[in-house]
Amino acid sequence: MTQIATNRYHYRMLPGLMMQASNYETESVCAPHTLQSFTFTIAGGTPAAAGLYTAAFVTPASGTLTVSYTSPGEAYAAFVANFAAAGNATIGLGGNMFMFTSDGAAVVTATARSANLDLAVPTTTVPGADTLTAAEATAPGAPSLRMGLFYVYGTGTQGAVTNTPRQARPAALPSSATLLADLRGVIGRPANQTQLSPDFNDAVSFDQFRAGQVMPGVLRDEVAVVVDPASGTMDIDSEVYVVIASGVYSTIGAVADAADGANTIRIDNSPTGNILGRVTAIEETLTLGTQSVRLVMLKVNRTN
Repeated sequence: MTQIATNRYHYRMLPGLMMQASNYETESVCAPHTLQSFTFTIAGGTPAAAGLYTAAFVTPASGTLTVSYTSPGEAYAAFVANFAAAGNATIGLGGNMFMFTSDGAAVVTATARSANLDLAVPTTTVPGADTLTAAEATAPGAPSLRMGLFYVYGTGTQGAVTNTPRQARPAALPSSATLLADLRGVIGRPANQTQLSPDFNDAVSFDQFRAGQVMPGVLRDEVAVVVDPASGTMDIDSEVYVVIASGVYSTIGAVADAADGANTIRIDNSPTGNILGRVTAIEETLTLGTQSVRLVMLKVNRTN
């Protein structure tokens, strides 16, 4: 069966869609990400020259926001502490977009609060012969996690986009080192789609969670799972293999109906006798704009 429509709300099956039976179970996981950070290094001779030091950040929504600090002429340790304090006190920048810290020696680090922030290296001005060198310490990174793929626990930053107190384990796609016990569940679709980013409903990309978003990991329920393009047709009697490395199959985290050596893990007949996933309905193909994806309904059964 092939569904063709102009809006996701018209579909009977969507990637990560959960049936939410009375005994369904989910866990909160977050899309992995790397926060952007900049360093500002003072040099030129201690003590720092007296005068005005600035660092200008060009932002997409608020224009140029500038950290300004007038030094009385002080040791580097005092300078970096005071410059970091000035950064945190800059309206619209400190606390909202970046967190400034000093190393107590000669470097101030500005770390982004949002996983989706990607700015150019700030420009600096200094008095006298001193230098205040700005550099990007870490580039922002946001691996995409498509709905309807199997995931494992990842490593790295935990929490929501702005590192709020709400914590969630980072999720990641399987890898060649993944074992059956490592597979957690399927990246699900929230029942309330207002939780998704405003631009998720387009016709040029797969449904996925943005960096840092907290999302439901489906541990036990019937859920629509992505079928690898190279798989045979999946039906109720099909074997179920999760793709953990490229080979015959190319979509990591998707399922297929036949093994590909060490590149797949069978989950409908595991060695321990515990079935992690089985097919409950013949697959369907969903087409929207330039995107087309095969989906199969699996009954997954991973308990904590």
